[in-house]
Amino acid sequence: MKRTILLALILAGCSGSGLSTSSGPNGETIVGNDVSVQVTGAANPNAAFTLAQRYCRKNDRDARTVSQSGTTSAFDCVKAA
Repeated sequence: MKRTILLALILAGCSGSGLSTSSGPNGETIVGNDVSVQVTGAANPNAAFTLAQRYCRKNDRDARTVSQSGTTSAFDCVKAA
């Protein structure tokens, strides 16, 4: 729980005013900005990665896993090669 709160605060601190929140097709929570995204409530790590990849692709970036705690996964959106 503490890690989840810490991840949310880190993402919020990095985002400035550009933080956005949306929902995945199965009720997952997706919170992110241009350079990072956090997915909560995905069925498994692969599903979380797929949602993060879709989110990052909006900015021509690729998702890279940073951490996972329970049902929350954090990703960086890195420039696509």
